[in-house]
Amino acid sequence: MMTKNAEMRVQEILKLMGNQEFDLQAYAESDSYKGICRNMECMLRYPDEGSNEAIAYWRQRGLKKEIHDADQPTAKWTSYLPVSWTDGITLEKRYPLLFVMHGNNNPIYLAETYGYTHIAAREELITIIPENESAENTDRLLDYAKEHYPVDWSRVYMAGYSGGGWMTSRHALRWPERFAAVGVGGMIFANGTAETYWQEDTPWPGETITEGMIEYAARVKIPMCGCMGEQEFINILPLTEDKPATMDLNREAPNGHPSPHLDLTSKNKIACVNNWRCVAGCEPLLEEEVRKTVRTTPNIVTEKLGFPFEKTFVLNREGRSHYVGDCVNPSGETLARFICMEKSPHWPSMALAELTWEFMRQFARDPKTGELIHL
Repeated sequence: MMTKNAEMRVQEILKLMGNQEFDLQAYAESDSYKGICRNMECMLRYPDEGSNEAIAYWRQRGLKKEIHDADQPTAKWTSYLPVSWTDGITLEKRYPLLFVMHGNNNPIYLAETYGYTHIAAREELITIIPENESAENTDRLLDYAKEHYPVDWSRVYMAGYSGGGWMTSRHALRWPERFAAVGVGGMIFANGTAETYWQEDTPWPGETITEGMIEYAARVKIPMCGCMGEQEFINILPLTEDKPATMDLNREAPNGHPSPHLDLTSKNKIACVNNWRCVAGCEPLLEEEVRKTVRTTPNIVTEKLGFPFEKTFVLNREGRSHYVGDCVNPSGETLARFICMEKSPHWPSMALAELTWEFMRQFARDPKTGELIHL
């Protein structure tokens, strides 16, 4: 059980992460909130992420947690390995590898609370959470995993939230052949140019998403699940609405580096979804067509997401509706999924992690031929 002070800290975070319509009191009474509190229990109870108690917390759940390069803030990373392997019980088994990418100004310890490590404990996944999310560092950690860990190389995944979702999108479009699928939480942007920005002393490199990258990812096929809150402070949803963020995204960070700029115009958001549609093997939709359909639709999913999809349905998780839109290509494949979490802020609930993993786990990739496999 969390202390009252710990709960107040969680609620302060959630209040900042919601827009003007977000009802913190109602959310604090929900199963989504209870799940977030459970996920944050270790971090809030044991402030030292390397303490014996924090290590024991994951050990009891079936994962051996190790902190690497702790004396190098920009190179630091954490791994979570199934104890069935570290204890020598199943030496011949190979395990899926999941990278979890943290949000802007979120430490690794906070990314541990997103829900993916909890899934890793249940599903026996090898999980890596890096501080530095650059392409170069991701390369380094993949090489380390190849040398030291029993990875099933047909099942390599990446999931990120907020700024980590932004980086996940870029890594997926840079190296679609490396991943079986990716999960993008609280962020959909996979288009245009992003400038380099900094988290403390670590640069998050900017780059331009090119037509060539989109075309290559479409040939390779990279499944993506994008999950967003209906009431996020960055007001992503519905996609056809032009709403500024309720927090200044261009404020200067304490270290003097500017925060990243996001183009939150509906035009840009629609263009972004169209990029994912192209990657999924679907035709892009004209902006005018999207806007007209959303204005006149009787479909609640289309209304909530602000975009028409080939297939829509509603799931109930944690007592709230999750509105799902699937991009289904002419071959009948769903390689891009978008989810709106009802009345939710810019924060990962356990349902977000579970729904993202349920989508990603359907896919593998032949490490020799690169062919996408539907499991």
